[in-house]
Amino acid sequence: MTSTVPPLHAPGRHVSPLPPRAERVAAVRALMGQPDRSVRHLALGIRATARRHFDRHVEPLIEATWPALRGTPFEEKLRIGACDLYASAPYTALFCAPRRPPLVRVVTDVGNLLPLPLPALSLLGRVAMEALGRVAYARQHRSIALISAFIVVVDHALDHCMDDPPALRGPRLEAIIAGRSPPTGPALALTRALAVAMAEGLDPDERVAFERAMERMTGWIRAEVRAMLGEPDPAGLGHRLAGVEGTIDGLLFPVHRFAGEGARAWMYDVSLFVQVMDDWFDYEADARSDRATPVTTGDWTFADVAATWRRSADGIEALVRASGLDSPRYVRFVRESYVLMMHEVMEAMAERPDA
Repeated sequence: MTSTVPPLHAPGRHVSPLPPRAERVAAVRALMGQPDRSVRHLALGIRATARRHFDRHVEPLIEATWPALRGTPFEEKLRIGACDLYASAPYTALFCAPRRPPLVRVVTDVGNLLPLPLPALSLLGRVAMEALGRVAYARQHRSIALISAFIVVVDHALDHCMDDPPALRGPRLEAIIAGRSPPTGPALALTRALAVAMAEGLDPDERVAFERAMERMTGWIRAEVRAMLGEPDPAGLGHRLAGVEGTIDGLLFPVHRFAGEGARAWMYDVSLFVQVMDDWFDYEADARSDRATPVTTGDWTFADVAATWRRSADGIEALVRASGLDSPRYVRFVRESYVLMMHEVMEAMAERPDA
């Protein structure tokens, strides 16, 4: 099940320059509205848990394969991308899952039933998230940390750490991930180490989900290569959809036994919104590069930014209700928490310089 935005224009048409970047950022801020910062505790709890397990499971692999990463801009990008962006999706899906694990169900049922104000609900969520991050579901925390880091490192390695012609990068990266070829350079060594760690200790059910997820990740790598080669995308999406689906299937595998297809569809929508927004912000830099994006070709406009945002924000409400957590106050709390977290992601993207 996938969720896509159909092109609003014919692929490859001539595109008039967009408004300046500052105006585009302001338009997205207005679209997303003013976040309710009284619910920020839940986001802090999720990020604290994600960072704790990043330190526990990813940092030793960095030390073993790429110690020179310390203190570089990419080290901070890796930590922010893995912990603040990617890890939040599976944790949110876990707390909205129809088959929530017992301790999570206790916390969410209490939040749904008790008439607590939003700040108190948020504090309860933070306390529960940090407690569960320390004493329960160790396998899920470990897998979330590893796959979140893997996505960031693969993207970086493919774009910045391989000298091969584009047609050869994908096959070589796939061979390194699968262990058929030795890694050359620290970024590829870290990529391989993360892949090995993710595959360790999985039970049969987890392994099936992991292997399916890695197949979709391979599809993402191949789509990136097609984009580098300038091959047209018949969907008019600049080969972006494979990245949306591949990364989300990867992020979902740690919680697949709890979350349903509704969570997958919602996570696709969130990922697509982030991708559309990213391309919208980076129009000038992308227009100067060799790779066309759906914004530079005119296939994505601000209407697509708005449509994907509204679908993701409405989708989190539907996801919560489908899990049996249908108190209007609790549904609003989850939506406001999502809006705040995505608002912070948007601001982080907006602060990046126009490279």
